[in-house]
Amino acid sequence: MPFSPRVFERASFKLTSSGVFLILANCIPIIGIFLFGWDAATILVLYWLESVIIGIVNIPKILACRKGGRGVFVSMMSNLFICVFYMVHYGIFTGVHGVFLAELLGARPVMDGLIHGGPLVWTAFIFFVSHLFSMLVNFFGKKEYLGRTPHEQMFSVYGRVFVMHIVIIFTGFAALAFGAPIIAVIMLIGLKTVMDLAAHNKEHQNREAVTA
Repeated sequence: MPFSPRVFERASFKLTSSGVFLILANCIPIIGIFLFGWDAATILVLYWLESVIIGIVNIPKILACRKGGRGVFVSMMSNLFICVFYMVHYGIFTGVHGVFLAELLGARPVMDGLIHGGPLVWTAFIFFVSHLFSMLVNFFGKKEYLGRTPHEQMFSVYGRVFVMHIVIIFTGFAALAFGAPIIAVIMLIGLKTVMDLAAHNKEHQNREAVTA
């Protein structure tokens, strides 16, 4: 199912090790606000980078899915085909989102500066480590790949990313409209963290129920 707001329904906030890592990673942008003067546009670019990271981390997950009981060769070829389609489709999805941020929210200077590295890139790398840790602990450690098809895994990221960024973009508009005061930006970070944790727990609760 490509998208459903129900990704956030009945999501308990059970704190696992990967959940704690996720919260800590989401709190790092607050440091950027006070130490580096990050504004709402910078935070939105950071979250766009995270959506790219989520898409990249999903690639080995798609390739590893084994639900269906097919032969190894057929399974590998099917997973590879779906993975190539996913990379093109998700690439367009995040590319359009990036253009939207650059042209309509004035984030182009921030995005152009990514090539030079700096704190924003390092923070994005910490997000990457957080998602990689979750993948190793949950997806492979708990053998979630045995309970889903590559098609299910491909679409699993869209609901989370779509809902999260729709809310973040509207919140970002509000922050920019009010001159991006610190309180508004911190509220943006807090809202994103809560939604992120809810989606994270909901995803893994669903998979635990399937594989139990």
